Amino acid sequence: MHIGILEIRGRIVAAQSLKDKRKVIQSAQMRIRNKLNLSVAEVGDQDVRQLTCLAIVGVGSSKQVVERELGKALKILENTDGLDIFETDLSFI
Repeated sequence: MHIGILEIRGRIVAAQSLKDKRKVIQSAQMRIRNKLNLSVAEVGDQDVRQLTCLAIVGVGSSKQVVERELGKALKILENTDGLDIFETDLSFI
């Protein structure tokens, strides 16, 4: 069993309020959950209007499968309007 964790730090430049931020983040989270078999949570900067820290976790029988799924999740986040990713970290347990 392989567990992969992708941590992403990003900026929501157009967010004028936490409500604006939540719209962008929740939209991205729902797309990842609906298209991929991964768990997603905002794990940091929750009260900061323009910053976010997301953790995406996947479990699989091989490292390659988990890495591929996390890569797809990253592409979804990169294509999310209003979200500018400036740091990523991929690790395996």
